[in-house]
Amino acid sequence: MWIGLLWILGCYGISIAVLHLLIGNRKGKGKKPTKILLVTKNNQNQIEWYIRSLFFFSRVKGNEVTATIFDEGSSDDTRKIIERLSHTHSLKLNQGADSSSVDDYLSRNEHEALIVVHLSNREDLVKFPVGLQ
Repeated sequence: MWIGLLWILGCYGISIAVLHLLIGNRKGKGKKPTKILLVTKNNQNQIEWYIRSLFFFSRVKGNEVTATIFDEGSSDDTRKIIERLSHTHSLKLNQGADSSSVDDYLSRNEHEALIVVHLSNREDLVKFPVGLQ
């Protein structure tokens, strides 16, 4: 009796694993990563939360995200936090950036879908893509 029960549970577990693999492979095929541009200055208290929540929720939703961060000359530990997080997340940091270099980056990448969020601007925080579709 126990052997039959273990056999049924084993078959059920294997079928669930196969379904997750098939659905997971189909969901991510042909999908480009979402590109996000974060512009920051002196946001050491929030930057780690922004980055971690962005990548956590995108992973939960099954989306791939790449982020480029323009630091407009932070005098606090914002850059150190971003550099530390770049070892574990897909981040690119541009230091000492001003608004003209952000505009240059946008003009070079105008053909790509890009979400731009100025972290110091409260109105832009509404666009922060925590729940990526």
